[in-house]
Amino acid sequence: MRLVFLLFCLVISVGYLGASQAALNAPSNSSILGSLEVRPSYKSIVGEFHSEDSAVLGYQFNKNNSLVYKQEFNTNLYDPSLPESKSGINAYLFEGYLKAKANNVYQNGDLSLSYEGRQYFPTWSVKRDAGMLTALRNYAKVKYQLTSAVALTAEEVPVIHLYNQAGSMGAKGPNANPFFENRASIGLDYAFSDKLKLSIPLLVSSVRTRAYDNLAANNDKWGHKVWVNPEIYYSVNSNVVVGMGYYSDNLVRSNFSDTAIGDGLNQGTTQFIFSTNL
Repeated sequence: MRLVFLLFCLVISVGYLGASQAALNAPSNSSILGSLEVRPSYKSIVGEFHSEDSAVLGYQFNKNNSLVYKQEFNTNLYDPSLPESKSGINAYLFEGYLKAKANNVYQNGDLSLSYEGRQYFPTWSVKRDAGMLTALRNYAKVKYQLTSAVALTAEEVPVIHLYNQAGSMGAKGPNANPFFENRASIGLDYAFSDKLKLSIPLLVSSVRTRAYDNLAANNDKWGHKVWVNPEIYYSVNSNVVVGMGYYSDNLVRSNFSDTAIGDGLNQGTTQFIFSTNL
């Protein structure tokens, strides 16, 4: 079993490196990439206000191939569950990853296939303290241009999580670490115009955790999550984009025993989006 696991890690790593090498060998039409995105976010059910931000720096080899590093960083501006002494910016590094993108690796009429490989680093202290070494994601993306304004999308994303321990003790007790995850999504993209665009994806994640402690609620089992993440964007100009987004909490019980649509939608987060190229 361990050999199969190692071989699978090797295969997806080769795929990631292959996409990076394809980008390096692509015809020149290159440029430096840099962007900053700020997302003020509000969770109305608890009255929490924070922001989910990110900075990107990388290289665009041509219109289809790029290699970038993205660092996410969050703030916790106001959380009613915390004492007043802990209110304020409270900025911290969230997840950071290297991303290799190869768009349109296959095209047939209105159907196209793209690839994206990500390697995550333990920049978020919560995962680092839990023993995270890295995570490897491989995105297979299919897009079908139904009309000039409407596109259907689908993604399949196997993920390998590597930790140096099976789990860790947190504030709420023992917690088992993940070792495999499968993500998938289907969505609809609608372009009202060249400047105004809407994206409506439905996402599903299934995570398998390691055997760590029988007292851990997620010990050695599958956990499932279903959520929606609609976003609308308006391009002010070639360098500035504004928009709004929303992502729900889990719309099902973790073991798929029942739906939790009402709770999931009520516990969702609304965001304003401000993005600028550097």
